[in-house]
Amino acid sequence: MKEEEQKQDNLPVVRPVTEVIAIELPEKHQRFYDKLRAKIEAFIREKGVNEKTAGYILLAPDLFVLLARLMLDKRVGVQSKAVAGLAVAYFISPVDFLPEAFIGGVGLLDDVILSVYALRRILADVDESIVREHWNGEEDVLGVITKVITEADNLVGQKIVAKLKDILRRK
Repeated sequence: MKEEEQKQDNLPVVRPVTEVIAIELPEKHQRFYDKLRAKIEAFIREKGVNEKTAGYILLAPDLFVLLARLMLDKRVGVQSKAVAGLAVAYFISPVDFLPEAFIGGVGLLDDVILSVYALRRILADVDESIVREHWNGEEDVLGVITKVITEADNLVGQKIVAKLKDILRRK
């Protein structure tokens, strides 16, 4: 997608990353991240989830950690912290549109979609360099946001996407 098309669709503009910043997670966070990622990978292997869907599900730990870090960053405004907090709470809550307790790792898709919509909203107020600083995913964070938003309807359906957007509108 070209830069002009991204702007028209209200998506973040993906630019090449000029410098990769290695982020060291505190041991407690690393353990949580590793456990969550291992659990998701085991679910994917066990259930034979297709590669495309698996790629989206595997974004969950990276997005969760990013949002948690943004909540703690003093450079992030109160409104953006509230949006990040809402997304983190949705991740943690057992009550959501695709509950993991009943459908396993595929239930993380709505969490991933809500997270990227929250990040898009956060990026309206927070410099992208701050968001990139906290991102430890393999792909460019703005590219991830664009990719997930573009595929959201196909991943969970228009009705669920509309409900997820509505959650953020109320915030």
